[in-house]
Amino acid sequence: MNSMDMAATLGQRMKEEPEAARYLKAREAFNASVELRTAFSEYNVQRMLLEQEANKEDIDNELVKRIDTRIDELFEMITHHPLYIEIEASQSALNEALKKVMDRITAEITGEYPDSCTHDCSTCGGCH
Repeated sequence: MNSMDMAATLGQRMKEEPEAARYLKAREAFNASVELRTAFSEYNVQRMLLEQEANKEDIDNELVKRIDTRIDELFEMITHHPLYIEIEASQSALNEALKKVMDRITAEITGEYPDSCTHDCSTCGGCH
C-alpha cells in the first residue's frame, strides 16, 4: 500500500470520527436550507451591485447606502442563523482534529511534534 492509498484509507476512517460526522451533518443541513441559499444569493447579488455602482462616474450615494444597509442585514441574518453557526463550529472542530492527525504524521516523519505548545495539556499531542 502506497502513501496515497493510506491517505484514502485514513480519510475514510476520519469520516467515522465525531468531528467529521458532525461537520457532514451540518453541511447537509446548511446546503438543504432554502432560506440560507436565498440569503447568500441575494448577498452576492447586492455585493455585485455595490461594486458596479462604485465603478460608475456618477455614483448614486443614496443607492450605495441602501445597498450597504441590505448587505449588512443579510450578513447579520446569515451569520446569526443556527445552521451557519453550527457549520462554522463543526468546521473548526474538524480542522482541529485534522491538525492533530497532521501533527502526528509530521512527528512520525521527523521524530518531533510540531512546536505548538499551548500549555494546555488537553490540546497536546505529546511533550517536546
